[in-house]
Amino acid sequence: MPDASAPDTTRLYEEWSLHDASLFAEAGDALRAKSAYYGADADELRACLDHAASVVDVDAPDGRGRVVPLHREDDAAPTVEYVRWNPDAGTVGWHDPEFGVSGTARYADVDDVIATEVAWRVRFWHPDYAPGDDPFGDVADPPSAVEASDPLSGTDRRAFFDDLRGVVRDERRAERDANWADHADADLGRLVGRGVVDGPFVLVATEGAYGSGRPAELRVQYAPDDGVPADVDLVAGFDLYPDNRVVVDAFDSAFPVPARIASVDGPVVTLQPEWENVDDPSRVADAAEDADPFWLRTLLNPVPYDRRREALDAVWEAPAKRRLLTGERDLSFGALPSARRSGVELNDYQLRALGWAVAADDVACIHGPPGTGKTRTLTAFVAHAVARGERVLVTAHSNQAVDNLLVGDSTLDEREDGTLHAAVAGEDVRVARYGRHSRNRVVGEHYRETPIDDADVVAATTNGAAAFDQDDFDVAVVDEATQASRAATAIALNAAEKLVLAGDHRQLPPYSVTEAGEGEMRPSLFETLVDRYGDEVAVLLRRQYRMHDAIAAFPNEAFYGGRLETADANADWTIPGFPPVSVVDVEGDERREERGSSVRNAAEADAVAERVDALLDAGADPTDVGVIAAYSGQVREIRSRLGDLDRSTHGLTVDTVDSFQGGERDAIVVSFARSNDAANAGFLEHPEEGPRRLNVALTRARKHLALVGDRETLTTRATHRDPEDSCADTYAALFETLAERPDVEHTQA
Repeated sequence: MPDASAPDTTRLYEEWSLHDASLFAEAGDALRAKSAYYGADADELRACLDHAASVVDVDAPDGRGRVVPLHREDDAAPTVEYVRWNPDAGTVGWHDPEFGVSGTARYADVDDVIATEVAWRVRFWHPDYAPGDDPFGDVADPPSAVEASDPLSGTDRRAFFDDLRGVVRDERRAERDANWADHADADLGRLVGRGVVDGPFVLVATEGAYGSGRPAELRVQYAPDDGVPADVDLVAGFDLYPDNRVVVDAFDSAFPVPARIASVDGPVVTLQPEWENVDDPSRVADAAEDADPFWLRTLLNPVPYDRRREALDAVWEAPAKRRLLTGERDLSFGALPSARRSGVELNDYQLRALGWAVAADDVACIHGPPGTGKTRTLTAFVAHAVARGERVLVTAHSNQAVDNLLVGDSTLDEREDGTLHAAVAGEDVRVARYGRHSRNRVVGEHYRETPIDDADVVAATTNGAAAFDQDDFDVAVVDEATQASRAATAIALNAAEKLVLAGDHRQLPPYSVTEAGEGEMRPSLFETLVDRYGDEVAVLLRRQYRMHDAIAAFPNEAFYGGRLETADANADWTIPGFPPVSVVDVEGDERREERGSSVRNAAEADAVAERVDALLDAGADPTDVGVIAAYSGQVREIRSRLGDLDRSTHGLTVDTVDSFQGGERDAIVVSFARSNDAANAGFLEHPEEGPRRLNVALTRARKHLALVGDRETLTTRATHRDPEDSCADTYAALFETLAERPDVEHTQA
């Protein structure tokens, strides 16, 4: 609780005298709680007050309690102010100067004092405090400077930025191609029935000539069966933005065709077909006259990619920011502040991370493994920064992640502890949510209408943050930073003088290898900085509050060097009737899907359905159960099996590892799907990404984790892979570790 650099409080107060002191004064019948003051819990505050009363040993002048002198705000130096402490009644007394003619004495229960200035100014009275103690145990303060191990210069520096720009181009092309392939393989009738495509539209005109009789533009009008609303807004309603690339489809074999939206005017959309990407343009041009109705589906919104490219250009033109990314300058830290102020209760590791983030001059990386409270720590940092008068940009890669940092699971009636929504309650802090794509009711109610220019805190996605000028903010905070691309995070870097990143680079990166084994793993900016400057630039949150200790054991050793500890509250929690971990060994028969490269395994799907059925029989709510499948084909297979159960599974989530990253459930069932004589585990065996994918799958469960798979396939190196091209040894270590634990169940299906 106290700061280690402060001098001995007992010695400092040897000369303190009540004769020269006055009772602490604050107007009102209650002491004001403020996020600027980090208060301990009531027991710690009592310990401080009791110890102070014992050391000073002076009764209050009116006989109502004992005198407790107050320190200065930021160190243990004595002041001439004091409060009254009545240990029998558990109350703290002060002077209210605005009541009556000469004021009056006020008293408050100790529970109501813990987040006030009084609590903050008695913290060095804690009896366990001794000068020189390190309140964080075995972890050190940040270094004053961190030098890059592999700084870039000259042509390497330019090549690095050119590579980042190339990645943006590749990502843009990949998104468009993937969406086109997805649409081309689908049935238009089904897409219409499911509301996946926008429409119907009818052709109203063709404009100009592209060549060979092909129109340069098609003008189509929204034409629903019940008529066009007078206030129709296709941009807001369908996200049909000018310059978007779309699929134009119709119930005619000449379609679909790709096009660019040239303009949107009320119900009318002007389209420019990409004739160069059409196999038979003349046939499409002829069919367009009779192909009504038309349906549109977005292929690509180029704006996010344009913003990322522009942010990279801006960072390149700003020497200090550019040199930070290339490692041509040291990262520096100031003195660890003695006053880490926050209205959010933090453990020692979180409090240490808060101190690192405050002390950082340029950038700080908070490494938050699953369940360690990185979002809570960021909330505390934002509250601290605002209390210091700083303007803060709060960002993440998705609207959902931004809203989670802002309000978490808060409702309109109740604020979730540890969120910004709770931290700013009752404070003179203005928070604004930028962008119109948030679907959160609490965000809409409280923050959407706040003027951006007047806000102390602005929350936006990394892409949305491109609307701000360079260094508009004192500091930018990026949550889930290891899921954001380097170019997207560069937008936040450009918008603020300082950057605080929180994430876990032991989980999946923003872009990863596909099920077909295509593509390459591309690191986040968080990981790039750690690689360039070393682990010294990152501070680790070490106490996890999510998983049973048996669930956390292997990920802790394999991915976090055994540095994590499990909180007492969740160390042994389970679902009644189930062990914390189950291993179901299934020698199934994997099958390739007829279209595409995904994998199904019927035997594993049956085993998964059986386990889910048993969990629901035991009283688990479907919303508390999740199923993770390594392949999208297996997701579909399992959903089909669950649909055959003679019970409702509404609210139960079945999804891929990638989609489950960031999620958690009381019970998780994992299906690996691969089972074959060649021991080919596909992209699960990828040497760099495979362990990260496994880490995500293993760390989603709180109380019960069931692993369903073919142990032989997973733990044996595929015949076509070299040792350095396989992570089968990681799977082998997993199953060996679980075999040695008495609290793990092993069955054969």
